[in-house]
Amino acid sequence: MTKLIKILLWLIASLVLIVVLTSILIPILVDPNDYKDEISQQVLDKTGRTLTIDGDIDLSISLPLSVSLELGKLELSNAEGFADKPFARIQGASLYVAIMPLLTDNRLDVGEIKLAGMELNLIKNKQGITNWSDLSGEQKATPAKVEKPAASTEKKADKAAMPAISVAGLSISDALITWTDEQANQSVTLSKSNITISELIEDKPFKLSISTHIQNSNPAIQGDFTLKSSPTISLSKQLFQLPGTELSLDLTGDVLPGGANKTTLTGDINFDGKTQVLDINKMKLTLFDMVINGLFHASKLDSSPEFNGKVSIDLFSPKQLAATLGAAIPKMKEAKALNSADAKLTFNGTKDAVTISALEANLDDTTLKGSASIKNFSKPHYGFDLTLNQLNLDYYAVAGQDTPAKAKTKPASGKTPAAKKKSPATTQSTAAIFPVETLRQLNLSGKLTIAKFIAGGAKMSNVVIVLKGNNGLVQLAPLKADLYQGTINLKTDIDARGKTPKLKIVNELKHVQIGDLLQDTTGSQEFTGAANISANITTSGNDKDRLVKNSNGTAKLLVTDGHIKKLDILTTLRKAQALYRGTAPPTGDQDKNTKFSELKGTLAIKNGVIHNNDLASQSPVMSVKGKGYIDLPKEYMDYTLTVILLDSLKIDDKSQGTDLTSKEIPYTIKGKFSDLSEEANISKVLEQEVKKKVEEKLNKKLEEKFGDKFKGLLKF
Repeated sequence: MTKLIKILLWLIASLVLIVVLTSILIPILVDPNDYKDEISQQVLDKTGRTLTIDGDIDLSISLPLSVSLELGKLELSNAEGFADKPFARIQGASLYVAIMPLLTDNRLDVGEIKLAGMELNLIKNKQGITNWSDLSGEQKATPAKVEKPAASTEKKADKAAMPAISVAGLSISDALITWTDEQANQSVTLSKSNITISELIEDKPFKLSISTHIQNSNPAIQGDFTLKSSPTISLSKQLFQLPGTELSLDLTGDVLPGGANKTTLTGDINFDGKTQVLDINKMKLTLFDMVINGLFHASKLDSSPEFNGKVSIDLFSPKQLAATLGAAIPKMKEAKALNSADAKLTFNGTKDAVTISALEANLDDTTLKGSASIKNFSKPHYGFDLTLNQLNLDYYAVAGQDTPAKAKTKPASGKTPAAKKKSPATTQSTAAIFPVETLRQLNLSGKLTIAKFIAGGAKMSNVVIVLKGNNGLVQLAPLKADLYQGTINLKTDIDARGKTPKLKIVNELKHVQIGDLLQDTTGSQEFTGAANISANITTSGNDKDRLVKNSNGTAKLLVTDGHIKKLDILTTLRKAQALYRGTAPPTGDQDKNTKFSELKGTLAIKNGVIHNNDLASQSPVMSVKGKGYIDLPKEYMDYTLTVILLDSLKIDDKSQGTDLTSKEIPYTIKGKFSDLSEEANISKVLEQEVKKKVEEKLNKKLEEKFGDKFKGLLKF
């Protein structure tokens, strides 16, 4: 036993002596500088590059069995055919490694690693070849590994367990990295780059700091980038934690909105390599005038990724954001438009789909709630179910926009008066209306509900829009709403599957008060009444002119208890009679419109021309029938009304003696839309009245003179 102890003590003493002698003799007997040329030659043989070692190589071994290495200036030449500047160089480097803990405790202790004045020049030439492609050899294929039972795999993993690593720190100072892309005529320079890592011990937090100055040539942008964090790394457990991570990017450049932008991003990042789970918590992104908060969770990153999270956007001013971005926003009618907005949502998804739920967004007084989804990214299908409390598009109309000019009436010369009306000239357009290629790729189904909706002054409530799209066939089926004490039901099909888009519209209005609608949209009630209108129209084309010219279909019209303000039939008749008789036109208060208890008719539309042959109107003082056409492509109208005054007009003191009871009076509306005229052709009616009176007088005289034999003899 004593002998054994002596032997062990002798062995330990011998080992210590060897270590001491090695640490003393190796630096004396072995000078690594003697091998600089051999090292350079090996690099040249392997890479074809020249390695220049200007400084000394200082190698030392000390107790308890540690190695220290210091290098002077190193430079590696560039690949053949590239710029004269080197591929890489460093001004100096140092490394310290303790070997004994690796032998005794399976722990690798590394001192602070220092790199000073590092320079790296990366280039892609005009042919698309990089100056490092010759250094990256192709990996040889390895035979497929045969899976072993779990137990043996675990044992092997235990034997090959990675050593615990601790590093006293890493310091890279004043580094310079350049990237030049000759194909894109672009260069990026990272200068004054510094990377500092405090003592790195597995499973313990350390300090990480990165800073650099960025210079980009095309477009011209420059600025500073910084990253700070307190990571914890466990290689054995494959855990990576980066709490309190702070990223900042402060850029300037003419291409940036406002010439500058500072972006900051903070959050806690955690990654588990074994379970392939990534978590980002307390995320906060500050960009221009917006602050975005959120959290993100992802799993199965190595197989079938799944993710979910939440995002919220703090209250901000879209108007101010647009100003910051340099976007010109015209002055709007409503001063508070685009003054405030915020949003929040929850999302989840996979590698092939994403769903947004619990969506709530606010813009001024409008609140949007609902959900949306995208499925099958290779051929996306979009879905949504959204609700708006109210939407007033007039808030966002440009201030100073005038409503269409009102038509003016002026008398016409000739035998009978004519009141001419001018309407704004129509500007024809051949600009494409439907994005055909987009519609052909569009697959969607969704529903939008709006409690209150205002556009162009028109007010709707309880609006429901159902939208479907499938490979070029888009259907608005239907659009329903309450509209001025009535309802609207609109169905529209846009078929872009063929060469020329086709459009089909089926529309039904019930009991809509036209006067109130016009009052809100035009500021006056030119036409009033409860309207019931149904239409079935088809057309084709992709611009306004063709859609109008190719329109075909039918429509029915029924309006009750209304008036047409501009169609002043009674006044026109009175003026026509006065002109014909050579008397002064009537004075005093007159009806300023044409009233009716019922107005109905059917319309036939062919190639943009609207034909009507059965217009009928009834009122307490007259009945009206009409027929004619409206040529929309030519913007021309030719319409004839037949007016029959009723008995009640005899006792109407407003008639000022006009008595044309039961007479059929032609009344024409004719001309270009920009120069319409109204004309009452009363001359024939009055001529017949004069002839009748002459006839009666002559027959009466003949009867008085010659008796009953000549009664009613003369007829004109």
